[in-house]
Amino acid sequence: MRMLNEIREDINRVDKEIRKLFAERMKLAEQVAEYKLETNDKVLKPDREAALIKMMSDDMPEDIKHEYIAMLKTSIRVSRMHQYQYMLKQNPEKLKYHYSKPNNEPKTVVYQGLPASYQSQAARAMFKNAIISHVNTFEDVFKAVSENKAEIGVVPIENSSIGTINEVCDLLMKYDLYISRSHINDIRHCLAGCNGATIDDVKQVYSITPALDQCKIYLKEKGFELCKTTNTAVAAQQVHDFNDITKAAVCSEDAAKLYGLKILAACINDDKTNQTRFVAISKNLSASENDNRVSIAFTLPHEQGTLAAALSMFSDRNINLTEIHSRPLSETPWNYRFYADFEGSLANEDTRSLIYQLSEELSSFRLLGSYQITQNEVYYEN
Repeated sequence: MRMLNEIREDINRVDKEIRKLFAERMKLAEQVAEYKLETNDKVLKPDREAALIKMMSDDMPEDIKHEYIAMLKTSIRVSRMHQYQYMLKQNPEKLKYHYSKPNNEPKTVVYQGLPASYQSQAARAMFKNAIISHVNTFEDVFKAVSENKAEIGVVPIENSSIGTINEVCDLLMKYDLYISRSHINDIRHCLAGCNGATIDDVKQVYSITPALDQCKIYLKEKGFELCKTTNTAVAAQQVHDFNDITKAAVCSEDAAKLYGLKILAACINDDKTNQTRFVAISKNLSASENDNRVSIAFTLPHEQGTLAAALSMFSDRNINLTEIHSRPLSETPWNYRFYADFEGSLANEDTRSLIYQLSEELSSFRLLGSYQITQNEVYYEN
């Protein structure tokens, strides 16, 4: 039996040969890229890749055939990645997404709900000097921005306890708007009732569905009947208007105070570290070097390996994918649109190369925004 250090020396020798050949292959990939720049040809050629893999692996011994095919697929994939990087350097206009500087000082901002809602707090935290107004629904926020009634809209997109706000994701696809900024807000729900009420008096509790879900354990233990509203502050206003000791709201303490309610129980959310991420939406795509998040949406053929191939584009570039989820496509049952967030900025060269490749190779692709996420320093209204 050979000693391990002797075997490793041979492995190092082979790896050095592979490195030399790999560098040669990348130079050839650049020549291919130059040709495709001249001819405006596509980088991805599935039929050519399949034929190459078959030709190169046909006479490979069966006990290592799968391993060889995996290595060959990786080599082809990174060759394509290098071609996209090379082509974009030679012609930046190949990437069709043009951006401006973020509008961090808008004059008008709109959110869904009422004053003292969490969305109101987030809007004020992000845009302290803006004229801030409110509308009834999430879609009204998108309409207001689309119709130039407000420069910026603020909506919740993700909660640390219950996940993604699917309605907002669907609206991002429906309207031609972009995420331009994001803010993480601490969420501290309380149970608020009319003056003179006690917890024992309460029978019905009003709030928006995500807030009720975030307090599920507490509300279930108390045996309350749950009643859905459009917003936590709306719930507080309704309970005030009911003036009925059997009705209470799940809302912020600010909302309870603003609408003259008595706080019956504080911090009732199941997860005491509960946070919601809000996003600002605008008509213009923006980006800066300070951005730390990019959001995208895409679809794939319903075929083996397509999702894995898409995700490999992130790992190949050492880009951290922070979130991915899917939503069903109504027009094609059992097919899905994927939403993904990753660390980066559209102003960064590696990110732009990734977006260029994704937009060229996926069935459909939509850039939802490049932006900065901030948190803490939360503004609470009086």
